[in-house]
Amino acid sequence: MGRRAWSVNSISDCFRITLGSRLRMSPLLRARLGKNIPMHSKVVGDVANVKRAEGSCALVFSAFEMPDKEAIKATENAYAASGIPVFSNASAHRGTPNVPMLIGEINPHHLDVIPHQQKANGWKKGFIVVKPNCSLQSYLTPIHALIAAGFDVEKLIITTMQAVSGAGYPGVASLDVIDNIIPLISGEEEKTETEPLKILGELKGGKFVPIKGLSVSAHCNRVPVSDGHLACVNVLFGKKKPSMQ
Repeated sequence: MGRRAWSVNSISDCFRITLGSRLRMSPLLRARLGKNIPMHSKVVGDVANVKRAEGSCALVFSAFEMPDKEAIKATENAYAASGIPVFSNASAHRGTPNVPMLIGEINPHHLDVIPHQQKANGWKKGFIVVKPNCSLQSYLTPIHALIAAGFDVEKLIITTMQAVSGAGYPGVASLDVIDNIIPLISGEEEKTETEPLKILGELKGGKFVPIKGLSVSAHCNRVPVSDGHLACVNVLFGKKKPSMQ
């Protein structure tokens, strides 16, 4: 994810990349990133060195994962505490009650929690916003439209076929995924079942309250496709449901 964000933002007129960082610097890093490092961003430092970013970064895109979620939270918190807004692809803060998890077409009003987040943490300018799990970003938009139209959406039964790129670099072992479907992605089903409840929920008293009356059941598979996720979504309605037309 970090490499993709780096590549996309380097060709955008909206951003100028000034610093790049990662965990546990390795001599193989330059060889792994190769030509994907923009010429003006060849120096990649330690992500824990927050001081390095102060004064030179207007915002930070966080795209690192590690087993210790608390360490990710602490690192992102450190950047926010230094006055730098953090936009995170990591999953660590998705369950944090005062951190908005955004899909712009659904819940932009959840950004109203930021002053509460800053006050609770003693941050003056910095804040943290996260994106949801990559597979649900597509199908949750029409689900939200159905709910907004007044239909009784009671349950979602979701089956996903997720590309190997979603596993991050270096990805899934080739002997596991070639000519195969892996019927379990660790932690993915839990994210798919819980994150929609927060995104579709409401902001009350500076914290998010999950949407009521909606349950989600998910089965997530890894498939031998380089990019793109497919989701088959069954929607169960209550009394008020849309017509087949």
